[in-house]
Amino acid sequence: MPYRKDIQILRGVSVLFVVLFHLDIGVFKSGFLGVDVFFVISGFLMAMLYDHQNIKHFFARRALRLLPTYFMIVLVTLYVSSLLVTPNEFSQVIDQSLFATFFSSNIGFWLQNSYFSKIEFNPLLHLWSLGVEIQFYLIIPILFFFFRLNRYFLLLFLLFSLSLSAMVLGISPKTSFFMMPLRIWEFLLGYGVAFYFTTTGVVKQRDAWFQWGDLGLLIILFIPMLNVQGDSLNFLTGHPGFYALLITVATASVLLFGLSDWIEKSIIGTLLEGIGKYSYSIYLVHFPVIVLYLYQPFSGTILKPENWIDTLVLIALIVPLSVLSYHLFEEGLRKSKHIKIILWSFPVWIFLFIFVGLNIQKNLFDQSEQRIANAFKDRDVYRCGKLNRILDPKSFSCNLTQLPSDEVEQRILLLGDSHADAIKYTFEEEAKSLHSDVWFLVYNEALLDASITPQRIVEESQKDEIERIVIHYSFRINKHLDKIKELVRLAESAKISVDFIMPIPTWKEHIPKVLWEYYVDQKALPIQTLDQYEKKHHAMFLSLLPLESDHFKIHSTAQFFCQQSCQYIREDGTPLYFDNGHLTITGSQYLAPLFRKIIQDNSKN
Repeated sequence: MPYRKDIQILRGVSVLFVVLFHLDIGVFKSGFLGVDVFFVISGFLMAMLYDHQNIKHFFARRALRLLPTYFMIVLVTLYVSSLLVTPNEFSQVIDQSLFATFFSSNIGFWLQNSYFSKIEFNPLLHLWSLGVEIQFYLIIPILFFFFRLNRYFLLLFLLFSLSLSAMVLGISPKTSFFMMPLRIWEFLLGYGVAFYFTTTGVVKQRDAWFQWGDLGLLIILFIPMLNVQGDSLNFLTGHPGFYALLITVATASVLLFGLSDWIEKSIIGTLLEGIGKYSYSIYLVHFPVIVLYLYQPFSGTILKPENWIDTLVLIALIVPLSVLSYHLFEEGLRKSKHIKIILWSFPVWIFLFIFVGLNIQKNLFDQSEQRIANAFKDRDVYRCGKLNRILDPKSFSCNLTQLPSDEVEQRILLLGDSHADAIKYTFEEEAKSLHSDVWFLVYNEALLDASITPQRIVEESQKDEIERIVIHYSFRINKHLDKIKELVRLAESAKISVDFIMPIPTWKEHIPKVLWEYYVDQKALPIQTLDQYEKKHHAMFLSLLPLESDHFKIHSTAQFFCQQSCQYIREDGTPLYFDNGHLTITGSQYLAPLFRKIIQDNSKN
């Protein structure tokens, strides 16, 4: 395939948008669409490079092109993280490195959270796209087999992937975002341009149609102005949705018709071509540099620099490190005589760096700091877990206890937001010991928005033969007490009893973070008195108190956490919270006597 300057220009534009998006510069809030451009280009190039008569050579070339820089970034990120971050964050980097080793970063981050969430510490988040791309390479021989049988299989696969992606977007946007089968349509769009319309990648009818390629580039340049909502369930505003389709079609038009000479020969075109040359190294280098430079303990993934000085420092780091990466690894290392041995040894080096990093961490942090760092892991799986979401995506609730039917003495529905999720493990364990089945809502916002109403909760409870509903929310339920009252009324009519567990003490400060700062820098610790807690929740209690009856009971949580002041740490230094308001499993165990009392009282009734 001859050299195409327009492809390098596309790469330059795309990587600039991605980097500026990751620097959290507001005008580039849709810059992540640059990855969609890369996927189309990759599909186009694979149609040109794949040789079904020499599959081994194809994979060898791809490995030499991608893996040296890929693995070096993983190794460097592991080492720097072991010296810089807390054990909590380092354990997350280890997980990311292991997924990256097996080219499944996209699956690892899908198991974790949305791409747009910044809760976790993810310096290797950008490797999700390499996971998708490498997985696409692995199935090219299968795809090519079908395409040789009938060229229309390509169009069929493309339309099927696009349709499935749009359908899944309405259920789980992050699944459409991260999973290769739901992204393959973007690769196949580029593949189709090469397969149907070019000869060895050379633009056809350029003189007659070049302006359509220019229009495609113009559409791509408008990426910063597109209003894409990454977690939206709507095909028009979500991702990958309508805008991803628009940008990929625009990219395909550039690949098909090329760019006019005046664009390619302009100063800006030449500059973008140069950036495109280094685009792979820039993409791999920039994200860990940003995340590690802006790192703060227990603050997740920070991408927004506090000021322009930090932004300029980051750019000053990204540019030379990307150039260095290109010459040392992307070009230099792959030309080594021992490159095959080096490639095969990379996974071993990653496991070695993990082992070394863990030992570095043990020497850096004492036992008290280790306990604080482990708070983030001291919790159960979110809501009903990933498996339930996959096998039954439209389920209303799940059975947490899974007791044999002949052992069940009562059925309880645990209802609430993320605060109910934080206590569910301990509640479930107490229920099991008392032969009670516990059901839990899949949806986190029940009663807090219009999607899950009191009437539906009662109706679903009747279907599952629920005898009692136990409610636990954060303080934000205070704005929706009318729905609690309606739920109590409807439940009583259905002969279902209700227990309302008052909110736990919450804090303005992130508890593990302030504890860490106390141990490291002797910063002041937060204080909350019992009087302050009761004053905050007094109106809620008074509003619900008139409803108390044999069918509705209110339970305080204050006595389990607050004497004169409220606790947020156990005597041995273990945090009771993993953030500013959610209990760890250790913290939820303080409520075990209350759970046992509620369940036993219900059983007696």
